[in-house]
Amino acid sequence: MSKSLALFAFESLISELESSNRSTLAALEARTCSKTAEYPQKAPLFVTWNKNGDLRGCIGTFSNMVVEEAVAQYALISAFEDTRFTPILESELPSLSVSITLLDNFVEIKNPKDWIVGKHGLKVSFTHEGRAYSGTFLPSVAEEQEWTPIETLWNLLRKAGFKGITTKGTLAFYKASIAASSMKLVRYDGLKCGATYQEYLDALDGKH
Repeated sequence: MSKSLALFAFESLISELESSNRSTLAALEARTCSKTAEYPQKAPLFVTWNKNGDLRGCIGTFSNMVVEEAVAQYALISAFEDTRFTPILESELPSLSVSITLLDNFVEIKNPKDWIVGKHGLKVSFTHEGRAYSGTFLPSVAEEQEWTPIETLWNLLRKAGFKGITTKGTLAFYKASIAASSMKLVRYDGLKCGATYQEYLDALDGKH
């Protein structure tokens, strides 16, 4: 997948920061002579902002949305509404990069080891002592963090807000919870593209 969707995320963010009109995806592709490889008209997706290589915001949806609308919407939500961070400022633009991950091939797995680091994302939802937990990691996360499968599963529990298990007890907890039908573990594939702010500017100037 080429950079069109990532460039469009920058277009959406900048138009919001500058209170200017946003181009449509088709208009942006025409302006930059870029074209995204074929992708579904609708898909779940996540938008991830990074600043100097560090996470600056990441929010998405597991709902099947029109891709253009979802990128425009979640480019802003992840930039301004990720409660782990302060809203992105216009002064940060030169330090930013963005990635768009389209999600597909959701498979519920009964074996917590039935997935591959770097290939699959994971989504977990479970209840424990009357409380509900849920969390997800995109396919790139475990590989970028250099986690083992067990470390990934343990960190996924922590991402979900559950901190009652050690790494040694992680696999047993997943197996017991899945067997008791109190946990649903889903793997999924991701199609990813990305761009830096400079690449966005270069594309507008015809330097792609």
